[in-house]
Amino acid sequence: MNWQASPEMDEDLIAARDFIAADNEQSALDFLDAAFESFDRLAQFPEMGPPARCKHRSLKGVRFFVVPPPFNRWRIFYKPAGKGVEIKRVLYGNVNGGRSGSAFSRMEAGR
Repeated sequence: MNWQASPEMDEDLIAARDFIAADNEQSALDFLDAAFESFDRLAQFPEMGPPARCKHRSLKGVRFFVVPPPFNRWRIFYKPAGKGVEIKRVLYGNVNGGRSGSAFSRMEAGR
């Protein structure tokens, strides 16, 4: 099993790392480790995260997974794909996914 990253996911991880590193460099590295371990686990068990409730048709099939503590305010949004998953976004829990124009709403725009 494997996972693939969207360009948005790469940007999300860079922004998250920078945000966390502003307070604690080691925590930023620990966050990245937790995220990548989560990606590996999702690739092994693609159905483990519950379906995300999305209104837009293009987001059908998107699931989410909470990064383990102490980073459990971060959500991984992904789609099972073939023999693994495609990681779409990694967003902080306070990001509003329902509003038009939000980062989550634009996740699949044009795809």
